[in-house]
Amino acid sequence: MSPVAFDFVPWLGGLCALLVAALALVVIAPWRGRDDAALDPEIEARLLLGEDPEEIQRDLDGGTPTAPVADLPIDE
Repeated sequence: MSPVAFDFVPWLGGLCALLVAALALVVIAPWRGRDDAALDPEIEARLLLGEDPEEIQRDLDGGTPTAPVADLPIDE
């Protein structure tokens, strides 16, 4: 075999190492430092239902209280 045939092997190995490192950064980096506090389930539900976040904050600060979901009337 000619020496040219083995000339690309270090480049190929380096490229593979870079790809593995990039993949590790993409997969592992989002998991580091994720100390986000979970939302209260009622607040999360209100946000998902489309309520205004400022209205939710006013309620939390002692504004107009809202009834818990369990106290809402059931329409039959």
